[in-house]
Amino acid sequence: MREITDFALRLLIICALSAGSLSWVYEVTAGRIRENQEREKIGMLKKALPAAERFETIDRGGLQYEVGYRGDERIGGVFYTEGKGYGGPVKLMVGLDQHGKVVEILVLSYKETPGLGTKVADPEFRSQFRAKPGPFVLRKDDPSGNIDGVASATISSRAVTKAVDDSLRIFEREWKKHG
Repeated sequence: MREITDFALRLLIICALSAGSLSWVYEVTAGRIRENQEREKIGMLKKALPAAERFETIDRGGLQYEVGYRGDERIGGVFYTEGKGYGGPVKLMVGLDQHGKVVEILVLSYKETPGLGTKVADPEFRSQFRAKPGPFVLRKDDPSGNIDGVASATISSRAVTKAVDDSLRIFEREWKKHG
């Protein structure tokens, strides 16, 4: 019994030292991790809206987006949105200029079928939206639509198209309201 008690005590000491060490490492690196995350976020925002010199985060009742500025002039917005893809949520960052035209779409994450649904992240698919104001509709859903879906990936294509279109509607409402 004494051996078990000694073993448990040693294990407890090792766990306490490990937890203390991990806590110390976290405290030492937390600031640097936050800085790196902020730098990465700014880099993504600059890809979505390259003309912006700085961004202001807007958070209104669960709706969060970024307003891009050049000097003091609002030049557009970047919206976080998602659509329901075949494999789960397709998360996007949509950059829109002050006129409501798509500047860039960045696919942040998805779990779509490799070689099929993953093609919604390809530049060929995303480029169909650029410099257009919407509304966006898949040709498969409506012959007069303006977006060609990815072959054999209609659900994924629809997810991105609907998410971008939703961003445009939110942009129009927010831009007018807070312009």
